[in-house]
Amino acid sequence: MTTTVLGAGYAGVMAANRLAGRGEEVVLVTPNPWFVERIRLHRVATGLRESARLDLETVLNPAVEVVPSAVTKIGDDQIQLASGENLPYDTLVYAVGSGASDENRGYRIVSEPEAERLRAALAEAPDAPVTIVGAGLTGVELAGALREAGRAVKLVSTAPNRRAIQAHLRFLAKQGVEIELGRHVDPAELDGLVVDTTGFTVPGLAADSGLPVDEFGRLLVDERLTVPGHPNILGAGDAVHLESPSYLRAACATALPMGAHAADVITARRQGKPGEAFRMGYVLQCTDLGSGRGRVQFLHPDDTERAIAIDGRAGGLVKETICRMSVRWLTQERERAGRYSWPTGA
Repeated sequence: MTTTVLGAGYAGVMAANRLAGRGEEVVLVTPNPWFVERIRLHRVATGLRESARLDLETVLNPAVEVVPSAVTKIGDDQIQLASGENLPYDTLVYAVGSGASDENRGYRIVSEPEAERLRAALAEAPDAPVTIVGAGLTGVELAGALREAGRAVKLVSTAPNRRAIQAHLRFLAKQGVEIELGRHVDPAELDGLVVDTTGFTVPGLAADSGLPVDEFGRLLVDERLTVPGHPNILGAGDAVHLESPSYLRAACATALPMGAHAADVITARRQGKPGEAFRMGYVLQCTDLGSGRGRVQFLHPDDTERAIAIDGRAGGLVKETICRMSVRWLTQERERAGRYSWPTGA
């Protein structure tokens, strides 16, 4: 029996490593022979970091067979590659991740090509101010990195509804970022260097293949991360939608447990068991604010904020440690399957 994993992000690599370490035959389909630390892309975009790439072999179990291709369609027992070739599978893990929309809404940094495109634009206009639309974590981290790089920055957003974001904005304002709140704008209507950080989209592969999706195109999965009506297809990461727990958000902190759990469900089924329902709870959320400073906001399992946080250089140190650990968790799973665990929440 062979499991085919689509995507070499946090969820895909975790699922592949966990299965391969248990003796499962695993095929990983990915168009690029590298793993991208997406949580580093704001620093790549601003020129503070050369690259967010890691050679795939440094994080992937060597027993995993890598097929270097994109996928154009998913069938009941085979996938169609960009070359037109069909690749059969017994079980499929859909972990294709997320990206930005094709709309002309300014620059984006959701993916590596987009981050590099913004970096090139910044290099061509070294004195141009930058307007960031959106005060979520992506916008905040990008603003901090731009200020660290010496750029003039303006951040425009509706009013933030989380204490952590309010704290981020106060810090950025002290660093010279111009903050304009309570304004909803279309990035396409602004002039100059504009970066839209207000959201992301997912590939249309699931919808194009006739699989069930939500209104955003995310693959629908049940509590065992299995696609309804398609028991041999499971999903993990940003490109899937799970109704319960309802508080899940797109993040590597979500993708890693989902990838591991998808592998656990497959292992259980090989043993004639149905597998457990997916459960997870959050512990903290880390933000890079630039110049070695950060904020670590402690969370309740349902992603609501606790009344405690670590700020400043200590927060920046913890943030960097967590970033490194997100890769280390993958390599630990490569070395010994089942080593990775996560808080299951309430």
